[in-house]
Amino acid sequence: MLILTLIYKNTISLKQAVQLLVPCLCLLFISNTLYAETKLIKCWKNAEGLTECGNRIPREYYNQRIRYIDDKGITRKVKERAKTREEFDAQIEIDKLLALEEKQKRQSKNYDDVLLKTYLTIDDLLASLNSKLAIIESRGAVLESTVELKKREFGNLVRKAANRERSGQTISDHLAIKLDQARNSLRNIQAQISNQAIETNKIKKIFAHDVERFILLKSNRIKHSLSTPSQAKKLHAVRLSCLNQAQCNLHWKKANKFIKEFASTKVLYTTNKVSVTDIPVKYRDIAMSLAILDNTSDTNKILIFQIRCNREREGQEFCASEDVSDLLKEFKSIVYQ
Repeated sequence: MLILTLIYKNTISLKQAVQLLVPCLCLLFISNTLYAETKLIKCWKNAEGLTECGNRIPREYYNQRIRYIDDKGITRKVKERAKTREEFDAQIEIDKLLALEEKQKRQSKNYDDVLLKTYLTIDDLLASLNSKLAIIESRGAVLESTVELKKREFGNLVRKAANRERSGQTISDHLAIKLDQARNSLRNIQAQISNQAIETNKIKKIFAHDVERFILLKSNRIKHSLSTPSQAKKLHAVRLSCLNQAQCNLHWKKANKFIKEFASTKVLYTTNKVSVTDIPVKYRDIAMSLAILDNTSDTNKILIFQIRCNREREGQEFCASEDVSDLLKEFKSIVYQ
């Protein structure tokens, strides 16, 4: 009322009035809230675990979970128990682990996306692996031949030095330098061979991971398409289900045995999730892929078996032939025996 009177008498401006009015309203709101809260009954659990209620909260229970109840017995507000320092630290660690898990999931998804964009088929991925390994093997063959040459050169120098010593002559500085150079050169080449072996194992490990991921990703994409016979024939694939772990293990064992027996290309990778044979090179080559997937609808597993043929026209015609269709049927009958 005072503010309105001052405005009316033009002793203060409207802006000044607003600046005075806002704090007053805030104080009024806070005081009303505090007053309303003081009218509520507070309930907490005491040291014996029994619920106590009253108008005032004892200091020793202030950090506990508090329920504010009105005169009708309705809970109007709940203040959760304050965390202890140990619980607070534990929550920080949990949050860190969850953030790390989320980061790893994003990285894994990004890796899978790049993998699927880089290679169209599993044979493209295997071709890339074979190409890299062929380059390393050819480089290794050159190094091995160089090692033999360097060994012979070093052996000749050692014999020459030994002959001089047996004849009572000292080893010349020139010969000593050549011995050191030959020894260091031999060690350097042997170190390169060792490093190449490490590089080869690293490449194989990376590709083993990529092959498994690629087959699982592709198999998950086609598993729904295999529910119709026409699509299964087009994809040259079979979808099988197993009901429990024992049956899944038996199906998986039979399926892997079938691949070893009937595929015309050698088995390159076999894990507890996938099996894959090498690239089909000839027109009538039969390469095979096998994956065991989780069934999202229940606890059962799904086996995806696929025949891969040479990508040239003759190879694709062979893949569409009755011979391949019969092989798919035979696979199904053998695994289900």
